[in-house]
Amino acid sequence: MYKEAIKHITRMSGVALIATIVIGTASCGNSGKVSDESLAMLESANKLSEQGLYDSAVVILDSLCKTFPTETDAVKMAMHRKAQTLEKSFVRQLEQVDSIIAANEPIVREIAPKFKSVKSPEMVEGYRVIASIAGKELINRTDIEPRIDDGGNLYIVSLLHGVAAQHDRLRVSGAAGSAETMAVPYDKSRNYRFNDDGVPNEMVTFRYDECADFCRFIADNADAALSLTFVGKRQHTVTLSSAMKNAIAESFRYSTAIRTGMQAERDKLLLTKKIEIARRQIEQTAPKEE
Repeated sequence: MYKEAIKHITRMSGVALIATIVIGTASCGNSGKVSDESLAMLESANKLSEQGLYDSAVVILDSLCKTFPTETDAVKMAMHRKAQTLEKSFVRQLEQVDSIIAANEPIVREIAPKFKSVKSPEMVEGYRVIASIAGKELINRTDIEPRIDDGGNLYIVSLLHGVAAQHDRLRVSGAAGSAETMAVPYDKSRNYRFNDDGVPNEMVTFRYDECADFCRFIADNADAALSLTFVGKRQHTVTLSSAMKNAIAESFRYSTAIRTGMQAERDKLLLTKKIEIARRQIEQTAPKEE
């Protein structure tokens, strides 16, 4: 799923990337002398780079350029080594990102068939819901439903039927403790209320950032007895069914894999560009043959 979504990611421009990893040119005087202090800093940076401590190496090289700007030969060597160090750092990061992508792809393939797409003409965008609860419309009953949007974000829709609690958040409780969603104020949009033949109904949509901890708690305690409380001016508590606990646990796992994979794909695009720029900088700063 995240491979399709990643196609819509806007790539950072080359100019912005260059600004991020720019090597920079030093203010140079006429002296080509390399002092013992500069040589020591170059050697220190080289050792750190060999140890894989790339950030520390870059700090030293930057410090050299700022501390000894008139030592043109030393500054040139520092610029070249900084480019080489950054290239090594980006390559290592890219390897880590590729590992994340490789680890997430089978998870997504494994879980994806358990979900169904829901999209009707009147909907602005569809969502995915686990097949085990897909046939039960969230209507005329008190319950919650985990859904996943096109960006891989898990969100929760709650419906409180027959009770006027004016709820704006949810709480789940068990032997391991409790977790709450963030509050969604009544706005007649994501939090709205209506009467159906005189029966009060309250429906609230909790976005990923508002319900991630709530869903994680349920996923971590899906085998335990859990109670669900609709919290507002009044509170109403029900038992969270095994089917719903499992649905949320699977949805959380699926969403996490998709989000992690999509972020890794974005990182891969960015790192690939950074490596290209660093290698270009290596060529530009390479010592010229006399």
